[in-house]
Amino acid sequence: MTRGRQPAAVTALKAVHTVIFAGELSAIFWLVVSGLVGRRDRTVGLAAAAVAGEIAVFLANDGVCPITPLTERLGAAHGSVSDIFLPDALARTTPVWSTALLLIAALLHARALPMFRR
Repeated sequence: MTRGRQPAAVTALKAVHTVIFAGELSAIFWLVVSGLVGRRDRTVGLAAAAVAGEIAVFLANDGVCPITPLTERLGAAHGSVSDIFLPDALARTTPVWSTALLLIAALLHARALPMFRR
């Protein structure tokens, strides 16, 4: 495929990327909120599994979302998370702040573990 010749496919992949990103971000926020309120149920497990799966895919792909190279092959200037209509500063720092949120969520949920209770 010639670079720049697949605008509909690029737009579709950006839309898919946006939906995945929104879902993962929602799962991360749910882990923080559920940790704050002490909720322990299936929704917390599903959110943790979704985030763990995304982390595994991201790390297995050398820190690049697998949608990125596909989007670029279809003609996007870059297919990174910034292509999902986030402000550039927010997009570039996504791994930093999302990791911080995950650490906060982990600490909040760890409070409920017997070894952390007094």
